[in-house]
Amino acid sequence: MKETYGMSTKIVNLKEYSNKEVGLLVQVILIEVLIIFAIISMFIKEFLDSLYVILGLIMFTMAYNNKKIFKKKYMTPIYIIVGIYVLANTLIGYIFK
Repeated sequence: MKETYGMSTKIVNLKEYSNKEVGLLVQVILIEVLIIFAIISMFIKEFLDSLYVILGLIMFTMAYNNKKIFKKKYMTPIYIIVGIYVLANTLIGYIFK
């Protein structure tokens, strides 16, 4: 990995990352956003729909990482089913509010 050091910054070329590293990076970022939205939704209930959408996206990211990185085939369909259920339930709940 090519690294260039400035004063106190490190520039890393994103093209040098593999798909595995990007998948894990997306999962970590989504989990951090999920934690932030969970804290916000404790005080403001309108953020619950966004919380569920992020949870569904995390399920799909976990399914991708489980299949490509960890090579486990049994949990991947469960993550996909839970992700579809959460997103469908959120969409239906949003339409009929």
